[in-house]
Amino acid sequence: MLEQLRTGKNFNSDDNVKICQPHLVSMGDNVSFYYGVYIEPCDKEITIGSNTHFAPYCVIYGPLSVGDNCAIAAHVTLASVAHSHADPNRPMVEQATDQRKIIIEDDVWIGANAVVTPGITIGRGSIIGAGAVVTKDVEPYSVMGGVPARLIRKRK
Repeated sequence: MLEQLRTGKNFNSDDNVKICQPHLVSMGDNVSFYYGVYIEPCDKEITIGSNTHFAPYCVIYGPLSVGDNCAIAAHVTLASVAHSHADPNRPMVEQATDQRKIIIEDDVWIGANAVVTPGITIGRGSIIGAGAVVTKDVEPYSVMGGVPARLIRKRK
């Protein structure tokens, strides 16, 4: 099934990586998925640039675009899909879903255990601190941290 995956040169995937709908996933050169990474396109495209890695146990839901030279640390969740909760009279599992593309621009580092919610753009050269929950777009060259993530400082 992984033969449907569109990879560039020097693709590396450790044991126990699960890629659902591999025909919807494409990537550039020098991309690595470490042990336990889970990728679910949710019927939408996932694109990953070159020189990018996903450390162990990342969970990735599409639609998603990741740029070049990105470092995604262990246990990061990129959640392009979330449950709606507007109707208190309906069980959560019966409510609609919110599916919006996440865009991670070039040269971004996302720290361990961070969560990125649907529809977020993380600007070029930004750092997301470990454990942060990103609920708003991140301007380029920002250092963000906390729950919800807030600007700590600008890199330039």
